[in-house]
Amino acid sequence: MSHSPLLQLEHFTFSFEEDEKPVINDLSFQINEGESVLLMGASGSGKSTLALCLNGLYPEAVEGISSGDLYFRGININEFKKGELNQQIGIVFQDPESQFCMIKVEDELAFTLENLSIPRKEMVEKIDHVLDLIGMKPYKQSKIHELSGGQKQKIALAAVLLMEPKLLILDEPTANLDPVSSLEFIELIGELQAKSSMSIVVIEHQADDWVTLIDRVLVLDQEGQLTLDGNPSDVFQTHAEQFKQEGLFLPQDFSGHQSPKQQPSPIASTHPCMTINHLSFTRKNKTILDELTFKIYPGKLMAIVGQNGAGKSTLLQLMARLLKPKHGSITFEGLPLHEWNEPKLRQRTGFVFQNPEHQFITDTVYDEIAFGLRLNNESEEKVKTVVQQLLNTFHLSEQQWRNPFSLSGGQKRRLSVATMLDETPDLLLFDEPTFGQDAYTTQELMNMIMNLKQKGTAIVFVTHDINLVDQYADRVMVLNEGKIAHDGIPERLWQDEDLLKEARLRKPYRLERNEVESIGLIH
Repeated sequence: MSHSPLLQLEHFTFSFEEDEKPVINDLSFQINEGESVLLMGASGSGKSTLALCLNGLYPEAVEGISSGDLYFRGININEFKKGELNQQIGIVFQDPESQFCMIKVEDELAFTLENLSIPRKEMVEKIDHVLDLIGMKPYKQSKIHELSGGQKQKIALAAVLLMEPKLLILDEPTANLDPVSSLEFIELIGELQAKSSMSIVVIEHQADDWVTLIDRVLVLDQEGQLTLDGNPSDVFQTHAEQFKQEGLFLPQDFSGHQSPKQQPSPIASTHPCMTINHLSFTRKNKTILDELTFKIYPGKLMAIVGQNGAGKSTLLQLMARLLKPKHGSITFEGLPLHEWNEPKLRQRTGFVFQNPEHQFITDTVYDEIAFGLRLNNESEEKVKTVVQQLLNTFHLSEQQWRNPFSLSGGQKRRLSVATMLDETPDLLLFDEPTFGQDAYTTQELMNMIMNLKQKGTAIVFVTHDINLVDQYADRVMVLNEGKIAHDGIPERLWQDEDLLKEARLRKPYRLERNEVESIGLIH
């Protein structure tokens, strides 16, 4: 790592509106050549906004307001031609879908190379090389919208790598990856950096797997100001209490304790609220799910896990009647799912998309939460009471009159969950519910979900967060190659080494650490 600055900020401030408080407030720091920086902060602290300022997309793209100076290799970024800086500073967005322009994977990568004026005869070799690098060569001819969330993330990375950037910014890059793919991704980034000497900025809430790759940690507070800047050991050990107070995830090697496992719900109904029989689903003649049979019970939390592309989100959408099965049946509360009246079904079930933007339909945060209540003809007095309660619970009161699409990634996720909780439904389906959340809001969300569970709501999670499964799930289902490879208590899964390997899963942190300690690698 060189100590010459690649990027330098001097009293940099940014806000979306002139009369709004700054999102980024008086930041001064530098990122050196070849340095790996971890950027942390509570949800809504301005991390993603800062990333978009660093590569010159903001303030121009949103007509925001900035002051102070930002230099790249000693040159003020305002002096670069339009699009020039974006090739030097590549960013993989929090939502990879937002940066795709083409339909097919190959065309998307070719589009990037065309913008770089790469001769067509060189494109095939470069595309094949970068797809090999990220393990996505078999998907070269695939349509991007048919890929899983994790696969889309890898294609977004490939497009950025083709530009050979000097600084790579990764905004929560592993949130949609299965546990083993997440580790492989981090190792890949380490290898790329070693070969190219590019600098890296990683935005991440849970930093456990990144720590060995990181030279430095920067922490933003809720005012968009820099509160910590130092090497990982100093920051995490010396300021552990500050992390706790600000609601941030402290890497578990530094936290000194493991979250206690939740006690099973006392509700033990033998009558399922949903029954799935011989369910199959195909897409373009490819079998995604094959003969699945299982039941969902009131007052229980079931986690669905598996590698990227295993069909987890597809299964959840079938259970929510957003997709139709090819074969088999789904029964909800004794009635075939397809026979349910739409408004009644939506009253008694809730579905939270992997991408929260897919469910926003109004112009303000307040109206988004109020929409379901008004649809059920509730009085405006009740609407106001319930909405204010949910705004407070999900820490969105200050954003209530903003457009949902203008929120941070973490705020969008909280809003998407809040819209499903205006009543106590019989069944709640969540696709990656804690994605983009800091420790405090994750805990708040899980407290609310566990409260609903205690009242008898059946909860189904699709998640890559194995520690979340370990702590909260009564039951875990593993999807692998279109079939159910495991359906039982989490503890039994953690003991099945062969299945964990095959399904690209890892043991929870408490067990991984115990095994490492037992062979003397941690003292």
